[in-house]
Amino acid sequence: MSTFHNEQSFRFLWIGQMLANLGDVLYIVSLTAVVYHMTKSVTFMSLIPFVITMTALVSGIVAPLMIEKYQLKAILSYSQVGKTIFLLVLCLMALHISIDRLWLVYIVIGCISFLDGAASPARNALVPSLIDDEHLVKANSFLAMIDQITRLVAWPAGSILMIWWGQVNMLWLTFLLFTTSSIFMCLIKVEPIEKSAEASPKLGVIKEGWQIIWNSKQLRIINVMTVLETVAGGVWIAAIILVFVEEALDQTQAWWGIINAAFFAGMLLSGALVYRYSKVMEKNLGQAMMWSSFFLMVLTLWFGTTSIAWLAAMISLLYGLPQMARDVAEVTIIQRNAKKELLAKVYSARDTLIYGSFGISSLLFGYITDYFGVRITFTTAAGFCLLSFLIAILNRTNLVRISGVNNRNRTNQAG
Repeated sequence: MSTFHNEQSFRFLWIGQMLANLGDVLYIVSLTAVVYHMTKSVTFMSLIPFVITMTALVSGIVAPLMIEKYQLKAILSYSQVGKTIFLLVLCLMALHISIDRLWLVYIVIGCISFLDGAASPARNALVPSLIDDEHLVKANSFLAMIDQITRLVAWPAGSILMIWWGQVNMLWLTFLLFTTSSIFMCLIKVEPIEKSAEASPKLGVIKEGWQIIWNSKQLRIINVMTVLETVAGGVWIAAIILVFVEEALDQTQAWWGIINAAFFAGMLLSGALVYRYSKVMEKNLGQAMMWSSFFLMVLTLWFGTTSIAWLAAMISLLYGLPQMARDVAEVTIIQRNAKKELLAKVYSARDTLIYGSFGISSLLFGYITDYFGVRITFTTAAGFCLLSFLIAILNRTNLVRISGVNNRNRTNQAG
């Protein structure tokens, strides 16, 4: 991709992230199946994404302290090395997993997630240092496509490999993927950002990203929408989809993989469209978020009411389209509304909101599914999307003002 002024390092970034994402999906598929067959409880399965998001939330809160002290590349590479070490521990534990040792598995999962929570804002903040500003939408859509291609392959492949190889061998495969990812992350070269020699108050460092979001009305609006849609998105966790397939569709686990794959195929298709029409997207970032909320609401409600497996897969495919459009728009808006040296802290604040919302959502929807049924779960999720759309409509004037012009310095005073 010739538009990237640090092409080799950008390549190392997306390849390393691709391998890490592939490993993430495979080990979550494996552990979800293990917990489900061991406990037969949706709540216990929901604890996996809950632990992941809660520990990532804590990581997002303290991440600005690491960002203040260390370079983004160091955070990204060392966190991946740490994830690899903890996954090795999980592989060794998998040989002796039993119900009475299940809490140890959740602890190791939490450690992996904590490191992932620090790496996520570092990756997003590193992108503007590797590419030209006018190509942010194109680069973000490219990275999103790579993410979705990975997940598109990982979900059905994970389901098949789990049957052929078993959960333990799946975890060892993930260890190999994490190891290779660590090597690529360490190969990234980027100009270091100058750090202040003076020690800043820790609370002030943590507050910087939140202040930037609070002092920008546009960023406040999109973050409220993000929280509501993240809560709604909790209905798509693997545990609830598995129950939907078995209870609402009365199908085998094969359709679990198919529906998940269809979702990521839709995300991939949308990423390709956004990449192709990036110049149009540049001028309509706010509207893309607003109308995405509407279509997410409609598709969530439609999915939750169908009893036809192929139709559920088709709706899952369509769901990826507005989800990708709003994700790329949101990431680009944030990248264009903060200085490079503050960008990672803004992402830390944003990720903290997402992790907290999703963690609560996974437990909430797990409870609703256990006690009220999986169809009520999807209806509730559609209601959260409706709230997001109404907020967008009420604030559409401010959303329309969000465009693709260079706005990088508009809110940097908030830091």
